Amino acid sequence: MKLKNTILISLICSMSLYGNSDIFNLNVDNTTQGGSYTESSNSLEGIIDKVNLETISSNISYNESNALSANLDFRGLPVTLTFSENSKSVVFAVPSLNIKETFDGVNRDDSLDLLSDWFKVNGAETVEKIMQKLAEVSPVDPIAGNPNSLMATTVESDFKSGFMNIAKKQKSTSKTEKASAGNRMVFAPTFKSLDIDGKQSNSYTLPISYSFVSEEDSLESVNISLPLSYINVEGATSYQLGLGLSYSKPIKPQWVLTPAMKYSMVGSADLGSLAQMGSFSLSSSYSIPLENSHTISIGNMVGYYSTIKLYDGDYAYNPGISNTVFRNALMYSLPTEKLVKNSSLDLYVIDTQYTGSKLYLTSYDELGFSFGYRKFNVNVLSDKSEYSYERELKMGLSYLTSSKAKGLKVNFGFVF
Repeated sequence: MKLKNTILISLICSMSLYGNSDIFNLNVDNTTQGGSYTESSNSLEGIIDKVNLETISSNISYNESNALSANLDFRGLPVTLTFSENSKSVVFAVPSLNIKETFDGVNRDDSLDLLSDWFKVNGAETVEKIMQKLAEVSPVDPIAGNPNSLMATTVESDFKSGFMNIAKKQKSTSKTEKASAGNRMVFAPTFKSLDIDGKQSNSYTLPISYSFVSEEDSLESVNISLPLSYINVEGATSYQLGLGLSYSKPIKPQWVLTPAMKYSMVGSADLGSLAQMGSFSLSSSYSIPLENSHTISIGNMVGYYSTIKLYDGDYAYNPGISNTVFRNALMYSLPTEKLVKNSSLDLYVIDTQYTGSKLYLTSYDELGFSFGYRKFNVNVLSDKSEYSYERELKMGLSYLTSSKAKGLKVNFGFVF
């Protein structure tokens, strides 16, 4: 289905019926004869099948002289379609955005067709306003406003690359390990299960990254990342894809800065959403060595994340969602050699704050731990040649909490 048709259908099907756990909820009233019925679904396609005049006629007594109102939930944003008594005209309204348009056809079906044509030709500005509003009012918007949205997972990926991964390497005090450990490939599968205002949202993410490491200092590297995500919200699915580039530069052995840029996109036929995003961020990792190889690490990041205009033939729209994000962390690391040789434990707390476009959720905190095994090897090839490399396995668990969302995240890491 083309983008413009998906967006059109999404906008026609939108009205919030509070207290219902389904994502899409339909309520139709025949205010002339008094009949009404309700339907619900967790996919856009499922609810679309129930929104047409033929379906309405099969559920309640109805003729074209009756006054009719159709109210449908599109992830929390109230939108209405109404026909007045003895009128062929349909009124499309989004009360929270002061949007109200009337379409007058030769009959009611023709009026709905005129509404469809208007969105295809002249409705881009309305689409943008509605998509931006959805990020503010919807707990399950795929673009922004919740910890499983595209913006949030991109923020998390940037911070992990610019602080979490760097801080682990900073813990090393060996001169040999400070030299190049060779280029690094990292797989870090993550599962996140959240309750967002009564909606169950599960995400499965596979961040894949490759680092070109400096021969003089293993803390200096150029990193390419390809995060992939699958999100399931009450049975509705969405997919995320990103491509990022970052450069980690040690200012001092204890202090590393990482500027990054990334392109990412999200698509969901079930939720009626498609968008792309660009971002720039700067992360700082500062390590304070303590006695007995214990370490305190301070992580800070500021980033700018903004949707980009998306084109589909002659049709184009940009939700206009732009946010500056601050993410700060404190991590305490200690060796666990008595438990497992070459292992360590990290305890951390992370705070995330969003400013800019209005979002459903603007802040949340994360408390967690990570247990890892790290082995550094040097293979001597000759008197003048040697090859060094590292292997790392890690597993972590964290708890995310906020005013509207709570849940657990399990993550693994494989470095080779």
